[in-house]
Amino acid sequence: MMKVLVVIAFSLLMSGCSSDESDSREETIGKEIADDYNAAMDKAEDVEAKLKEQQEKIEEALRTQNP
Repeated sequence: MMKVLVVIAFSLLMSGCSSDESDSREETIGKEIADDYNAAMDKAEDVEAKLKEQQEKIEEALRTQNP
């Protein structure tokens, strides 16, 4: 019985004294990945908008040349 109490007390002591540095680092890495992903998606949306704009200009030019 005494060994169990010592193990429980030691476990509680170790868990109470542990730091949360690993959790904050994981959140930072996850945030960095998400920020990079969002930036890439924004850039892709900009490229898509420019392509659509160019396509519309080409279609308009073709309509005006072929009545």
